[in-house]
Amino acid sequence: MTISKIDLLGKKFNRCMRGYCPDEVDLVMHDAAEALGEAADENRRLLERLDELERSQPGRAPEPALSQPPADIRGTLAAGRKIVVEIHENARREASRILDDARIEGGRIVADANLVKARIFEEIADLRSQREAFEQELRKILEDHFRLLESSGTQAAGGPGGDFIFADGSEGRE
Repeated sequence: MTISKIDLLGKKFNRCMRGYCPDEVDLVMHDAAEALGEAADENRRLLERLDELERSQPGRAPEPALSQPPADIRGTLAAGRKIVVEIHENARREASRILDDARIEGGRIVADANLVKARIFEEIADLRSQREAFEQELRKILEDHFRLLESSGTQAAGGPGGDFIFADGSEGRE
């Protein structure tokens, strides 16, 4: 597996619920680790080969063995590590932003639901008031009607008709 600095820097990840897709990030991290491991192995093999070549040429003075990888490989390894850290940090920031957005949206939804709830309670209170006003008006009309019946009953007591009984059980004259 070969992976270059440009490959890592140019890699774009799909977004999912908690930030970047963890499977994709893990895959790139695995590829980057493989590439860095292969580069380190290749560097070790080349250093061993160089050492063998120097030993096989007796006329040449041996150069001191390299105890560290050349600067360009160290730079590549450091850049790879830096890229991996940046990918993780970007994923964490993106996840945090998504969570913050979800919290804000959740707050908006709760606020909207509370407004709807308040409107419904207001409508219920208005309907109760209307019902009470209707009941009072109906009671007044019925009371007026009964008074008219009673007053017409006392005036017509000597006329045709007869006695009758109200719904409440009291007697009257027609």
